[in-house]
Amino acid sequence: MSKRISSRYPWLNECSAQLARYIEQDRLPSAIMLVGEKGLGLATLAEDFARTVFCAKLDPNGLTCGSCQACLLFKAGSYPDYFHLIPEEGKSSIRIDAIRQLTASLSLNNQYLKPRIVIINPADALLHQAANSLLKTLEEPSDNTCLILVTHDLSNISATIRSRCQLLVVNHIELKKAQQWLESLGCDSAKQYLRLANNAPLFAQELWQKEALTAHNALFNDFVKLIKGQVDPLLFAEHCFSQQQLPMINWMLSWLADVIKVLLQTKTERIADIDLLADLKVIAERLHLESIYEIMDSLTKINQLEQSQVNQQLMLEEMAIQCYSLTVNKGKS
Repeated sequence: MSKRISSRYPWLNECSAQLARYIEQDRLPSAIMLVGEKGLGLATLAEDFARTVFCAKLDPNGLTCGSCQACLLFKAGSYPDYFHLIPEEGKSSIRIDAIRQLTASLSLNNQYLKPRIVIINPADALLHQAANSLLKTLEEPSDNTCLILVTHDLSNISATIRSRCQLLVVNHIELKKAQQWLESLGCDSAKQYLRLANNAPLFAQELWQKEALTAHNALFNDFVKLIKGQVDPLLFAEHCFSQQQLPMINWMLSWLADVIKVLLQTKTERIADIDLLADLKVIAERLHLESIYEIMDSLTKINQLEQSQVNQQLMLEEMAIQCYSLTVNKGKS
């Protein structure tokens, strides 16, 4: 019987098929690392994999029955051989205490004959001591146990941990299926929302639910006015700060990346926001290449510090003033 994972996200079929092969061959690795951008649904895929492993009555296609004891316990969140480690509420990291508790649990025998599944999401949230403690578990894996580490940034995972995992990297997704999935939910602008979300379907869904396309277009119009010196930079920063729940910094970085492509006379099909080409050319006329890189550097720093206590509005104001002054200076040169 050729099994497949009962995955909720069709754009991950390729990765799902690889996980299904592990089940079909009855040879689960001691550790798997799922690697991909945020918003792809990798953690959900890991959960679907666990549910498939546990199910006692897979149908002829290898899909979970939903009615056996294992399926019912998993749905209730009480399956005894399943562990899902995430940061504590209000925290951004996984501490060593959580790994110690996991290690103690794994030292006991399985309660079922099926393999135990441990999901750590995201693995790059492990603090240094926690990562070192996990490494010991990976070096001496427990019998009949499979650890699944989900990460969105492989560079934050130590080489020693990576080397002990089977890597499944999602470099691209089936965009057509992602678009069809969004459309099935009732999204009439699926293609545009996928573009706004950098092709991350779950982020696209979130943006659609927030009606972010209108906010995106309004911000772009204000951004063009800022570059043209037609809007107060402090008001622009205030507007950005009031919309922090949207990825406005990433949008501005994307526009500036497109402006660079315009300046370098890149083929238009490589421009992400091709619908904005006319205004992108206007920005290109008012900014030097060096100035664009300076602005992008400031925006990147804001993104990197978004979890800290730094005054976000102040940084946005400094960035907006920087945009305004750089364009004015170009006009005088």
